[in-house]
Amino acid sequence: MKLYLLVIAVVSFLAYISCDGCIQCHSKDNERCATDPLSLLKRDCSDGTSNCYSRIQDGYTIRGCAVDLDNATRNSCNNELICQLCTYGAGCNRNTFPVSRQTCLQCSGNSTTSACGKDTYVSPQICPLYKFGDKCYIRNSNRTVDGSFQRGCLTSANANKQCVKDGNCYTCEGRGCNFLLANDTNIPLARDSGAQVFMSMSLLIGGLLAAWSL
Repeated sequence: MKLYLLVIAVVSFLAYISCDGCIQCHSKDNERCATDPLSLLKRDCSDGTSNCYSRIQDGYTIRGCAVDLDNATRNSCNNELICQLCTYGAGCNRNTFPVSRQTCLQCSGNSTTSACGKDTYVSPQICPLYKFGDKCYIRNSNRTVDGSFQRGCLTSANANKQCVKDGNCYTCEGRGCNFLLANDTNIPLARDSGAQVFMSMSLLIGGLLAAWSL
């Protein structure tokens, strides 16, 4: 019985890898389309082929069947950074796209007790949004609440209106470069943090009192 089930499993697997189809997804709806495409299953294309594409649009990753692209897009889909076609096998568009995509440490916690602040030996992950020249970042508002210390991809931070101005975050280029410990002096205090606002208010009040005493 076990042998019979094993044979069925092997035949099913061989049928799966030999049939046509493409990975079909949009990272706006499923982040794994950008960060972990190998975990996704391919689906049949309407033309019964394995002519697939991977493309970037507004930072999002889109994968699908070439037959679903309009003629203009399909004819211009020959750029390894923007759009690329493949025909060499079923699900051929399941590789990381673009190949040079940035990877960063990505986590959130606080700077004193969380693993995000102390554990820097974790594997960097592919950035969910794509931008040529993307960087990694560390943001520290020096508070104890969750989310006050963050590591990630600069594109994701900018999408959340963070690290927009220079000096608010530590940024760097290179694979997993945002590995500094939370107490590293190279990490600036986020200017929009509660501590920074308190310091600014203190300076303002001090200045007003000094002016009043003149």
